[in-house]
Amino acid sequence: MLYHSLDSLQAEIRYRQDRIRRDFQRPAWFQRKPKQQAPEPCAPELRARPAM
Repeated sequence: MLYHSLDSLQAEIRYRQDRIRRDFQRPAWFQRKPKQQAPEPCAPELRARPAM
């Protein structure tokens, strides 16, 4: 015997999953940041020498 409609049950499941996702999300300061690319050296003595 169903006490709730299927729509209300799905809405409740969606709400609880969203709540869990929000509660257990890492804080903003702890989020992974994309790795920054090192700038290309522009001085000739810093560039790699060509292979012989």
